[in-house]
Amino acid sequence: MKDENLGILQLISQYIPNEYKIMFLKSLLEIYGSIYKTSKVTKISRPTLYRYLASNKESYPNDANMAKILKALIEVKRSWTKEQLRQLAKEFNELINRL
Repeated sequence: MKDENLGILQLISQYIPNEYKIMFLKSLLEIYGSIYKTSKVTKISRPTLYRYLASNKESYPNDANMAKILKALIEVKRSWTKEQLRQLAKEFNELINRL
């Protein structure tokens, strides 16, 4: 994936709610089967990934790390990832229309 696309993914990441960030990370973890492999693919440290997945939820992926997660997801589940992002955009538009 090109660097310009990573920039686009980082912009998209700004609008993803925290609970969806964790959902995307869990989906990626399910695909690769371990924190170690997920860490290698995303280039996010294992302790950071463990912190994101902790039950007390004090930490969520920042925009740069979320962009890496999305990039990895797009490489293996492109249509599913795009559909999830479209659904988020639809929900966001519905909220805006309520104003």
